Amino acid sequence: MVLDLIEKQRQGDGRYSWISFEPNDEFDSGWWDGLREYFDGHRYFEARLEGVEVARLELIEEVDFEHYNVSDLDAALRIHLIEVAKSHRRRGIGREVVKRVTAMFPGRRLVALSEADDFWASLGWERHDHPDGPDSYEPLFVQPRSLADRPS
Repeated sequence: MVLDLIEKQRQGDGRYSWISFEPNDEFDSGWWDGLREYFDGHRYFEARLEGVEVARLELIEEVDFEHYNVSDLDAALRIHLIEVAKSHRRRGIGREVVKRVTAMFPGRRLVALSEADDFWASLGWERHDHPDGPDSYEPLFVQPRSLADRPS
């Protein structure tokens, strides 16, 4: 699969806010459409397959999940949002995007708060429930150290 992963950069004079992605019916408008605050440490990526946008990803540099009682996350990156276009789901694109992001940040573990148990489990990620219980907070999925350290 020839997938291009393109980091979205703030353009023009949008010093404090910008539109990271153009509206697209293939993606959840509540997640992506509209003006975004610009924060240091937030990174946006667009995945294209043969020139067609097929996935979006937002990473956050700062990770603080101390309350989940997971050790060794000091160099982690959080996948805040990841979405594959509706017409391209179930083709391995999400898996490939995560693989590419892992290769871009060797030695850093990826984490995600998510209810997509099947997806993260299929990647071999470890599930950690919040001490207050799974009904209180989303589970935290953590990429195993062995996957984060694997050369691409």
